[in-house]
Amino acid sequence: MLFAAANWLGLGVADWAILAIYFVVILVIGLWSITKVKTTADFFMGGRRFGKIFMMFFAFGSGTSSEQAITVVAGTWRMGLVGIWWQFLWLWATPFYWIVAPIMRRMRALTTADFFESRYNSSTATLYSFYGIVMAIVFIAGGLYGSGKMVNALTGGELDRVAVEMDIQVPKLEFGEKGGGIVSSTRQLQGYEFAILAMTVLFVTYGMAGGLGAAIITDLIQGILTITFSFLLLPFVFKMIGGFGELHGQAGMKEGMLSLVADADVAASLGKEPITVFYVFMLSFTALAGIVVQPHIMGVCGAGKTEFEGRFGFTVGNFLKRFCTVAWTFTGLACIVWYMGSGSPLKHADKPLSAASGAAFDELSDADQQKAADAFAALPEKEREKIESDRNVYQNIVARNDGESFAKLGEGEQTSIDASDKDFSDKLFGRAAYDILPTIAPGLIGLLLASLLAAVMSTSDAQMVISSGLFTENIYRRFLAKNKSQKHYLWVGRIAGLVIVLLALILQSTFTDVIDALKVILTTPAFIGISLWFGISWRRWNSYAVWVSTAAGIFAWYAVTHWQADIYGWGIFGDGMFTFDADGKVKSMADVWQRVSYMAVGIGSGLLVSVIMPQQSKEKLDNFYRLMHTPVTPGEHIETPCTLPDNPAPQQEKLFNVESLEIPKPTWLDMGGFAAAWVGVGLIIWLTTYLAKAL
Repeated sequence: MLFAAANWLGLGVADWAILAIYFVVILVIGLWSITKVKTTADFFMGGRRFGKIFMMFFAFGSGTSSEQAITVVAGTWRMGLVGIWWQFLWLWATPFYWIVAPIMRRMRALTTADFFESRYNSSTATLYSFYGIVMAIVFIAGGLYGSGKMVNALTGGELDRVAVEMDIQVPKLEFGEKGGGIVSSTRQLQGYEFAILAMTVLFVTYGMAGGLGAAIITDLIQGILTITFSFLLLPFVFKMIGGFGELHGQAGMKEGMLSLVADADVAASLGKEPITVFYVFMLSFTALAGIVVQPHIMGVCGAGKTEFEGRFGFTVGNFLKRFCTVAWTFTGLACIVWYMGSGSPLKHADKPLSAASGAAFDELSDADQQKAADAFAALPEKEREKIESDRNVYQNIVARNDGESFAKLGEGEQTSIDASDKDFSDKLFGRAAYDILPTIAPGLIGLLLASLLAAVMSTSDAQMVISSGLFTENIYRRFLAKNKSQKHYLWVGRIAGLVIVLLALILQSTFTDVIDALKVILTTPAFIGISLWFGISWRRWNSYAVWVSTAAGIFAWYAVTHWQADIYGWGIFGDGMFTFDADGKVKSMADVWQRVSYMAVGIGSGLLVSVIMPQQSKEKLDNFYRLMHTPVTPGEHIETPCTLPDNPAPQQEKLFNVESLEIPKPTWLDMGGFAAAWVGVGLIIWLTTYLAKAL
């Protein structure tokens, strides 16, 4: 009984024991990794000493954060099976990882900024360094935001109560209306932010100590825990709805619940944008454009011994993530049936009714209402608060699901119900775990919480280390302090990582929900990612194009997200690209057309400048493409990033005999792995549709 009893913050002794073991193991690994860090290459690239299994779990761990599971479950709650596309949008990009990983490894770079230096010039390397740091800040902020929400739910909202009691006021930053700049104020520190601070202290400690090597080693442990986290809840939540095979029979609970593509009518009834084939294509295109320049990807592809370790780890590790995505989605679907059904735990049917019970209380006679009110008043205050809160949430989520009735409500009531539904969906994974796992066995909440922490910290530590490398190698060493000792640069990297994390903590306070956070994460890298794709394949794309396409893409993104009414007024876009309120005023530009706009502007402006302005010098281009076409040999040693070893392997032939195109001729390994990856994509989609019919 001792280990089952609640002890502190809604967790039992067994839960805290499991968490303590996890914390100790991770910290020991981080401190041990200090002994392996002698140079900046050790800190920022792990010494390029890792094999296939470590690289697979590094790719899986650094690219898989618990906020992704929360995003998928939240998206599934709001739109049904189609919510899977908030992570499946990277599914179509996965086969290309097999092709791009060897290219990234052949760069022989410490950071992606080294690529921009070698291919273009110092100015573009500096541009990417700042841009990459911003990306890392956004990714860390998004991961911490979503995970903090879930940790709070796993404590049963205890952190919220602690936050109210402590009443700590912190600065608040938000964008003003119509692009009016950033407005500052103060707000109360939220419960989930206490969880964020705890996670941050832990991953900063071992990440600052051991660098990327510590991140890769801990990712092996944390990857296993993340897989556990992904599948642990699934069978139990299905048990709550009657077992496997019961989902399909209750699919009418939410319109279009088991459809992989949501039509316009279903989306409109939910107040959402339809996730059509075209929308999925644009989401995937944006993701593919940006994935290669995410700060941690150079480490994912480059920390292995040879090219094969990078391509195996990058591709297979991400396929592991796709399977976890399927588990997250069906967990969300089962939660729809459980929480919205007649047996919903939110209704607390075994407890007395109160005025907050809604229609059920109103239907009682006056005498029965008084009896129920007296019985309810006899419950402990904390229990009454929870019951009333849950019953209010139940009424809101049911009202939000009835699109026709919801549309007839006033704007204020719609906003309140919508906010309640969003908040519940953000906490859904954690809430389901809190409601189910303690009834199965003591310690399961602690196991899930450790797995969740592993997922977010494995991503955040990699982002912190890689982005600190961008600052140290490409800004500090180049412009501020040349020819210092390795120890000096190591400490600069550690301090830079700490500052980057602090900025991420500030940014997360501006997010409103996990889907909003994911959109920012998805969009951020795409603008400069265009220049990496063109840079490795087309000689004419020059440094002018890098600056212009990046700046134009960012400007177009800002315009379509902040000046939507003005853009509509230009008359060059059709009504179908916008949504309108009851008075006919523009509410927003459809997200899919926003993506079309800023990606078209970014690519088009870069192509135009590339044709007009001169390309980089022939000598620089020849040196770069010689690097790109020279395979990595086992055990090769280089003194300087983006240079060849003394005895390089023979160069790979070009696919096309066209001077301006630099596409390598694919090998049988390239084509076989690429084809096998597409078979994997097909199997995952088939599995998803099959399970939707069978479960």
